[in-house]
Amino acid sequence: MNAPDEIDAMTRTLARVEPGQPGGHPSDAEAQALLTLITAEDPAAAAPRPARPRGLRRLLLGVAATATLAIGVVVGPSLLGGGPGMATSYASLEIDIQRVGDEYVARIKDPYADHERYHEGFQALGLDVDVRVVPVAPSKVGQEVTGVEGGTRASGKSWTSASGMEDGAGKSCRAGRKDCYLVLRIPADLTGKAYLRLGRQAKPGEHYDEDGQQTATVKGGLLAGYRVDEKTVGEVLPEIARRGLKITYLIMTVAPGNPGGFGTDPERQSTPVGKDWIVWEAEEVASDTVRLLVTDRRYDRNPVYGGPRDKVITD
Repeated sequence: MNAPDEIDAMTRTLARVEPGQPGGHPSDAEAQALLTLITAEDPAAAAPRPARPRGLRRLLLGVAATATLAIGVVVGPSLLGGGPGMATSYASLEIDIQRVGDEYVARIKDPYADHERYHEGFQALGLDVDVRVVPVAPSKVGQEVTGVEGGTRASGKSWTSASGMEDGAGKSCRAGRKDCYLVLRIPADLTGKAYLRLGRQAKPGEHYDEDGQQTATVKGGLLAGYRVDEKTVGEVLPEIARRGLKITYLIMTVAPGNPGGFGTDPERQSTPVGKDWIVWEAEEVASDTVRLLVTDRRYDRNPVYGGPRDKVITD
């Protein structure tokens, strides 16, 4: 038998560790057994033993390394017998997490990955952090879309998940640039389950998360330089068409007396909007789409802002 045939025969008998299958996580029994086999003894101190085919130990190491890279690498005492929650770093194709002082710094390398890939990374480090990365308007990329829910610190201190866009050197950068990542910081003493949502750059035409939208008429917005408030729909439509944008509508429900603020009635959203309806503001819902906030009648003051827009927004 020649060398390639020998290798093929040997590797057919080795255990396979496939991502997502039993044994595919570093803490699974199969993966631990493979690790134990590889690190069982120091070759230099081992007693003489019958010769075995050349290259088997090297093949075992290669199989282990390949499996580990596929499912994520956990570095630290948790792999070396120090118990769960003792690891200092984790790496996968989707996320890298490093312990830095009293916090974990997570660099999200693939913001379009399934959120479970991020969850697995934090779990490997003894943290129960569920991160959802959602499409948002450009001004909100890298920010928390909503506040943190759940999770407490063993120290009793309050916490926020400081986040942003950073390059490999830790400097702020703009989304879309090469080597610019969404970075999240989590306290190392966090206990309990924490849930948070972060904003990522949206794909062309992809609708933003509801909480990740922005006002379209402010500086940098799709309708920057053009005010829509208190105009009719008919007056606004030509400018939106001129800018090559799509339009959707949100029909507002205003409480009696117009005390400020508004609600929405899902059953009214399919009502045809007339050109004589009043526009109170415009929101960006995608990179090519604005949503007009409208009512079927004019009110004494802007219900979106509880009065004149200029008292709330200056641009």
